[in-house]
Amino acid sequence: MNCLAFDVGGTNVKYGLIDKDLNILMSNSIFTPKNEESFIAEISKIINENIQELKSVSIAMPGFIDQSNSIYKYGTNIKFSIDFKKLSHFKDFSFHLDNDGNVAAYSEYFLNYKDHYKNLIMLTFGTGIGGGIVANKQLLRGSGSAGEIGHIATSANRKEICNCGKTGCFEATTSAFKWTEALNALSIKHPESSLSEEFQQYPYGSLIFNKKIQLNDDEIKVRSKIISDISSGLVSLFEIFDNEIFVLGGTMSNEPFDLVDLIEEHIKNKFDFPARNFPIIKISKNKQNAGIIGAAAIALSESK
Repeated sequence: MNCLAFDVGGTNVKYGLIDKDLNILMSNSIFTPKNEESFIAEISKIINENIQELKSVSIAMPGFIDQSNSIYKYGTNIKFSIDFKKLSHFKDFSFHLDNDGNVAAYSEYFLNYKDHYKNLIMLTFGTGIGGGIVANKQLLRGSGSAGEIGHIATSANRKEICNCGKTGCFEATTSAFKWTEALNALSIKHPESSLSEEFQQYPYGSLIFNKKIQLNDDEIKVRSKIISDISSGLVSLFEIFDNEIFVLGGTMSNEPFDLVDLIEEHIKNKFDFPARNFPIIKISKNKQNAGIIGAAAIALSESK
């Protein structure tokens, strides 16, 4: 039997039917509902469409959850709570609720890296920045919400206000949404540039990491700031967790261009780590499906 897995983001909800070997049998997406009532209604509709094939349902949410009571409490990009016990009228399968960064990290580590490393940090770049931490081969949960990497304070002097209300948050300047926002502004200012012309055909923020595109001075400045911000966040995490590998995923993972090369070059030129090696950096092997695969993997392992 299969797991119906949901990866909920601030803009879209990705979902898929996953078999016991973690093959994706079906996948789709909807826009993220705007309140609890419509959220429960949409999830119920999708469950009903697939109910004959289900062993479990697993939902990964971007923010703070109460696993024991099946409640999503709050997140900066989904600011209403959701009581998933309202799905309890479905009796024929098990239900699992988790954090989206945790399930993505679980999927990457246990499917791809567990035989090579003990400590991994996953970052997912989308509307915000999610994260998950594997320490000594165990998923780090803290009191239930460890891994909220998007809200570490990477600068005390920034003017950008995060959706959480604070300033200086990692995701306030560095999410994939912010990359696209920056490219939109650049394309208005420099409509004839090579980058702007490419952006009309491929309207995704990760395009700015493509080294093959010749950038003007303003575009170089924007790219350098993004790379500097990402690098500073990774260095801070490394100093705390001493991990061996970073995995970067989310909406940009299908086409990251030269993001990893740019980060590695910046860190090599700006930082020194005496007697230590900075972690290797990889793009998610599960691409944009890391969330649904991870959500299914955890749920299926618990329902055995």
